[in-house]
Amino acid sequence: MTLLTTQSQLVARKAVAANELAPLARGLRWELATFVDAPPDVPREKALLSRPGGRCAYDGTYLRFDPYDPRHVCPMCGREFAGGLHDRFRLYWYQLWMAERVLHSALLGVVMDDVQCRNAAALMLERLSDQYLRYPNADNVLGPSRPFFSTYLESIWLLQLSIALDFLESDNPTPETLSLGARVRDHLIAPSMTLIASYDEGMSNRQVWNNAALMAAARLLDDRVRFDRAMHGRSGLLSHMKTALLSDGSWYEGENYHLFAHRGLWYGVQLATTSGHDIPADLVHRMNEGFVAPFRTLLPDLTYPARRDSQYAVSVRQPRFAESCELGLANRDDDRLLGMLARLYDPAVPRSATGRAASSADVERNVPPTGLNRADLSWRALLCARPELPPLVAAPLASDLLPAQGIGVLRREAGAVYVSLDYGESGGGHGHPDRLNLTLADGAHRWFDDPGTGSYVDPSLHWYRSTLAHNAPLVDGHSQPRVNGDLLDFADDGEAGWISAKAELAHGTVLTRSLVVLSDYLIDELSWSGTEPHEIGLPVHGVVPSGRRSRPSGAISGGTAAEDGFIYLSEVQRLAMPSGAVTMHGGDDGGMLDGWLFAPEGTTAMVAMAPAPPGREGTRPLMLLRTTSMAGRYLTVWSWRNAVTSVERDGDAIVVRRRDGILQRHVHTEAGWQIASETTFGVEQKEFTRAPREFGAADVADVAPVGRETLTLPASVELGEDHYRRSEFTWQGAGAPRATIRVSRPSLGAILVEIDVPSSLRLFVPLFTENQLDNDPPSIHGDSVQLYAIAGTRQAGLLMVPEGGRVATRPVEGWNNQISVDARWRPTSSGYHIDATLHIDYRTPEFMLDVIVNEIVPGRARRRGQLVMSGAAGEFVYLRGDRHDPTKLLRFVLPNV
Repeated sequence: MTLLTTQSQLVARKAVAANELAPLARGLRWELATFVDAPPDVPREKALLSRPGGRCAYDGTYLRFDPYDPRHVCPMCGREFAGGLHDRFRLYWYQLWMAERVLHSALLGVVMDDVQCRNAAALMLERLSDQYLRYPNADNVLGPSRPFFSTYLESIWLLQLSIALDFLESDNPTPETLSLGARVRDHLIAPSMTLIASYDEGMSNRQVWNNAALMAAARLLDDRVRFDRAMHGRSGLLSHMKTALLSDGSWYEGENYHLFAHRGLWYGVQLATTSGHDIPADLVHRMNEGFVAPFRTLLPDLTYPARRDSQYAVSVRQPRFAESCELGLANRDDDRLLGMLARLYDPAVPRSATGRAASSADVERNVPPTGLNRADLSWRALLCARPELPPLVAAPLASDLLPAQGIGVLRREAGAVYVSLDYGESGGGHGHPDRLNLTLADGAHRWFDDPGTGSYVDPSLHWYRSTLAHNAPLVDGHSQPRVNGDLLDFADDGEAGWISAKAELAHGTVLTRSLVVLSDYLIDELSWSGTEPHEIGLPVHGVVPSGRRSRPSGAISGGTAAEDGFIYLSEVQRLAMPSGAVTMHGGDDGGMLDGWLFAPEGTTAMVAMAPAPPGREGTRPLMLLRTTSMAGRYLTVWSWRNAVTSVERDGDAIVVRRRDGILQRHVHTEAGWQIASETTFGVEQKEFTRAPREFGAADVADVAPVGRETLTLPASVELGEDHYRRSEFTWQGAGAPRATIRVSRPSLGAILVEIDVPSSLRLFVPLFTENQLDNDPPSIHGDSVQLYAIAGTRQAGLLMVPEGGRVATRPVEGWNNQISVDARWRPTSSGYHIDATLHIDYRTPEFMLDVIVNEIVPGRARRRGQLVMSGAAGEFVYLRGDRHDPTKLLRFVLPNV
């Protein structure tokens, strides 16, 4: 058996490793020297995710990982850190590094006939198998796991070890090898496969890796049922390729998760193919397009746009991106991939450390850009890449459209100037509320940028996930709802181009953004129309208005939720709006950007300082435009390199006077966009006509809301197995926790909610304890109660924790908390009891309610599970924090009085 290639292909790679790819094979073997000569001990503790663990306390950078040096040093500032949280986080990288080295050793043992490598791989597989079941399956963040804190990490780890064992058994296995294989299957592969199979993450990049691991393990165990489920199931390989890998070849969660998910899909396709399963031709096409898709939106400095939950300014000049090109070319020609490799393998680019010696399987860390060649790739290239490449020719980066992803890019000067409109697929759980987001870059100058995301466990996460952190519109002072936008038109003739798209960001109110891009300036029009007035806000980052500002105005009004972003702004000032155009400018390291803004009458503008992108110090200027109306538009002209001298408004037209003497008149009509250019030779007309064409839409379907159950008062609900939202343990495995919720109406304006928890050690965590683990309120990781209520337009969302003789409460973000709640508690013989009284309008005919009881046992850092009054059968508690879906609340009808 071979998992990723046929037996004959594996044998043929011996010649390739000794000839065309010999530099790659020798480099991998050299890096294995210490590992092979002195195989390391296996860690006794499992990895732990925490807020400070593994990051610099000053700049948030990941601390250096050196498998042979346990010190925690920041690569940016050089500071050294110490402590158990850093030690436990380092195990995350170390376990993955170790598994990858086991695979390296096994493959090189085969293709280089290296007995030392084979022996080292066998010894480490034995050690890991002996330790696996000793790791506790507890305190996980995202799914059950023993060595790690998330299931997908164990999946990547198991996948590497399964492939390593397959290599050892595929090349003249000895009786000792076969005996080892039996032990590894029994003590590691089978129990790990069972654990991973217990947690299905649906259409997630993480489930891609769960599927790949399950397919590999099932092949080794000859478990055809589990293999078929991982390939053909509702969230199996083919479902991901049909639904989450969009029709243009892009992954629905954006470039960063595309690169991660597509590698996992590559494993799945290889495993399916070698086992004799055919992949439909249209999905093969999507997969092939997936090798190209992330390169189509590259910024001029060859970094990926930090869309959605992406790390900021990640350079394409890293080995794994070159290897993606190589794997895409393994079975077919593609000039786009060859052109990218020409850039990545350019010998004129200076070389620096690639980080390969410390790489951690497929969860690789980003390193500074470096010149590359084929010797810098990984074992995947040694196994699958072409022995020799065709000639590499780098074509200029051109304008492009990914219609299913929903991003259009207009480029100028052979890709040196970059303008994009991000309008379409919202991106699921990793998406940001930034439909109709504008990005502008001129070479290394990032004028309008997307900040991506920093650490998932740092409070700054909320800023980066706000509309305010983007150059995208917001409605009524709140971040956008999660919606998909639609493309109206896209065209480019090389001299002028336009893109226009729309999104419904409030019920009945549609916003449309149109960009017209010429050689050295662009016109940005944001318009809206609706059935009722709304406040339309437009943040503009990185520029300063030329007009006078008033005295500081203190806090800026807006949504109060952390992910509305307003709490992160400082040094707020009000701008005195002139009667004509608002002129703006920006500058950095020799670059220059000029702007002319025309806004509706009554528009207000605030200027503030906002957080810099992740990993960058200090703050950046932000201007926020706001106007309230049923319909209107903001119209802005942006000029880089000082190309425009003046901009005027003439009725519905915008007149742009260029420094080269040309005057250009722009009019947005119902039919499209007209440009009239006046020169000494006459008037040249250009028109973009809105065509009645169909553009691809996002392929991910919305989830239907859960229906509400209706009860009458008084009511009593016994919470048990069908109400348990689990972590690692099932309801039975957690000791069958129970609770009783009684709801009654003691008086006209009051609702009494009695919460009885019969069995609890009363492990309460005070509300204002510092949470060292993540962004969640620390009390949810102890015994506590979450209460959610809606009565008319009033709501209550509270986290309630008994503290001494009182019940301490904390509002839940996103709920307006206009329902007053009084609560008291008492201990019972083996648990505790809370009475919560909700004060509502006595005329209210009905209200909605849900109660969640968190439970924990000694020895855990995170809650074991929770009982949910509205039901939670089959659900997991991971990543939920204190958030709750309002559609789950139960409806209660109040009796007539």
